[in-house]
Amino acid sequence: MKRAFLIFLCVILLGGMVMTAQAEETTLDFFKGLNYEDGISVVVNVFHRFPLQYAATLGLDGNPQIRPIEFKFEEDGVLYFDTVTFYTSYRELLAHPYIQLSVCDRETMTYVRLGGKVNFTTDQSVIDRCFEASPVLTSQFGNHRNVVIGYYLTEVWAEFASFSAELPNKSWKLPNKYDKAK
Repeated sequence: MKRAFLIFLCVILLGGMVMTAQAEETTLDFFKGLNYEDGISVVVNVFHRFPLQYAATLGLDGNPQIRPIEFKFEEDGVLYFDTVTFYTSYRELLAHPYIQLSVCDRETMTYVRLGGKVNFTTDQSVIDRCFEASPVLTSQFGNHRNVVIGYYLTEVWAEFASFSAELPNKSWKLPNKYDKAK
């Protein structure tokens, strides 16, 4: 009985150690599991994994501005976000419709940068999907949906870089159905 209990205890402890080791490797394993031939899926998966991105815009005064934002969803290769019509960022993006986003994982020293042209939309189905994708947006503006405006990006490029020797460095142009044919 004592021996069975000791074996059981060892299994539990070793299992906990394995789970701890797996937890420490989770982020690296996540990055290793990405399909780097498909840039849009890399961006979407990283943005879902790290739901708070930092966005840079050009301010109304001509100086760079940076703020946290939240990616909402992707559909048919188009990346969607939102803002609020009384936010300074909305006025900045109207005046200077380009944005860059960045997210970084400290553990692996890996980051994704993305940039593109902002295109606003009042399409209610897009705005509804933004609310569905964000409990924060719903809690803040659920009763005032009329102040939320959606936007999607065109002229999109993305960069994946890592200081981890186990991960690639890649860059992509990510055209979508709204890009003008050249």
